[in-house]
Amino acid sequence: MLTKYNNKLYFMGNDGINGTQLWASDGTESGTQLFKIINTQGDTDALGFKVFNGELYFFASDGTNGYELWVTNGTTGGTNMVKDINTTGSSYPDRFTEYNGKLYFRADDGTNGVELWVSNGTPEGTQMIKDINVTGNSYPSQFTEYDGKLYFSANNGTDGNELWVTNGTTAGTHLVKDINPGASDSDAGSYSGFVSLNGKLYFEAFHDDYGWELWETDGTSEGTKIVIDLNPGTNGQGIIYPTLYNGEIYFIAEDNTNGFELWSTNGTAAGTHKRMPDIAPNSDPLGEYSGFLVFNDALYFGANYTGVGQELYVLKDASVSINEQANLVKFDVFPNPSYDKVTITTEKNTSFTLLDLTGKVLKTFDVNQQGEISISELASGIYLLKENSTGSQTKIIKQ
Repeated sequence: MLTKYNNKLYFMGNDGINGTQLWASDGTESGTQLFKIINTQGDTDALGFKVFNGELYFFASDGTNGYELWVTNGTTGGTNMVKDINTTGSSYPDRFTEYNGKLYFRADDGTNGVELWVSNGTPEGTQMIKDINVTGNSYPSQFTEYDGKLYFSANNGTDGNELWVTNGTTAGTHLVKDINPGASDSDAGSYSGFVSLNGKLYFEAFHDDYGWELWETDGTSEGTKIVIDLNPGTNGQGIIYPTLYNGEIYFIAEDNTNGFELWSTNGTAAGTHKRMPDIAPNSDPLGEYSGFLVFNDALYFGANYTGVGQELYVLKDASVSINEQANLVKFDVFPNPSYDKVTITTEKNTSFTLLDLTGKVLKTFDVNQQGEISISELASGIYLLKENSTGSQTKIIKQ
């Protein structure tokens, strides 16, 4: 694992003499050196690097205290253990996330199991927030900040692995909803994480009635619900690698017709679509789960659409599936680019939504075959205009 900090790369290396220790490199051969021998008795195996508050945090073993929380300011003398959380063994702190000016993570103190912890970088400021599972480990994971709070998946020992939230206090750490009622797990966000879009948080979850499907939350129990059942029944096979791109969430999912394929959603059932290239589809084209990368305003991913094997594909401008093109509402926008207003002409009466590139809804309006909207109040940049009934979209450039 390579981590950039203070214009250097930090990583684990083994020179054949000192075992696996912490190294640093400025990108040159002479500038690549053993940084510090943390464990003089064997391998250090420092992992989980996270830059926080101008320093680099990680967990490592010094051969005496087990795997604990460490920090470096980029100097050998400034590389120290923050706190021996588990005085009888290893606490294995990991899943480091910055929230509200502090470092959040999970760790095992040897008494309460693997629970939610926080640190301000000092020994006294490194504390367990809450013993979520008083009979075992809660295993909090997939920490994601949303609406001023930190959301995550955890198991309290009664409701299974479910959706939790914290505001950084013990009293403010609680279960959002038992999505899969009883002791059964929903594993909300556990495998694919969380994605924020249009003021809500989206994630994969399991329910006995639906299987693995796409869910959303506004932070309340009543506002936590399934978005769409892509694979009706209890056979839903998951929402894999949800990734924000061009104002929508792209993901891999199975609808029980052609295996795992590319999908996108604007957060509504009507706005959830399968995306297919203009080539003969192979069965299960995205079944190898290669993941997504947004680069240069395009979405890159691996797929096997033609049956010749896994290849690299790119999706630009979020073009819709060829299976859906015949049903799209056609519309034109002019002038584009524009300084103050644009005119929209359509083939029938419909409604539109204007979004920024993060997916934030700026305005929604109706167009009766021709309409004019003002964009004078917007900052210069690129925006998305989406036709609501079919999800077709185009870019608007504000000069």
